Amino acid sequence: MKVIYHCYGRAHSSVVAAHLHLGTLPLAGPVSKEQIMAVPEFDRAEAADFGAPYFVGQDEAGNEVYILGLNGQTPLCVRAMLSLAGQLGLADRILLVNTLTAIGLTTRVGGFISKKLRCPRLGKPLATLGIIRSLPRLRQLVAVVKKELAQKGQSGDA
Repeated sequence: MKVIYHCYGRAHSSVVAAHLHLGTLPLAGPVSKEQIMAVPEFDRAEAADFGAPYFVGQDEAGNEVYILGLNGQTPLCVRAMLSLAGQLGLADRILLVNTLTAIGLTTRVGGFISKKLRCPRLGKPLATLGIIRSLPRLRQLVAVVKKELAQKGQSGDA
C-alpha cells in the first residue's frame, strides 16, 4: 500500500503526519519544538515541489509513506490520482490522506510567512507552534489511517 499524506505545500502537516506514521515522531507523549524543527523535510519544500510525491519511508507493515503538496488544487488532484489509479487497477493500493483537516490557523499562517513571504525565521517557529497545538488531531488522523491499513490487511508486498 502507498500512503500519501497531502497538504497545501508538503512542508508542515503532511510531513509531521508521515513521521508520526513511521514512528520517527512519537504517537503519544510530549513533542518539543526542537523535535519538530529537526524533522528533515519540515519547512523544506518549495513551490516547485507541488504535485510531486516525496518518499519518506516504509512503515513496520511494509507500506510506503509519501508526502505531497497540492497547492490549492486538492480536489482536482485527488480526483485525478484516484481516477488514474482506478484505470490502472491500482485503486486498492493507494490511500490519500488530507492532513489540512487536522491543523489550525497558526500552522497555516506560519507556513504562509515561511514559504510565501520567504521569511522562515519567523514562519517556521510559528508553524512549529501550530503543529504542536495540532498534534492530538494529527495523531488521531494517523491512528485512523493505521487502523484502516490493519483492517485491510494491506502491506507493501504487491
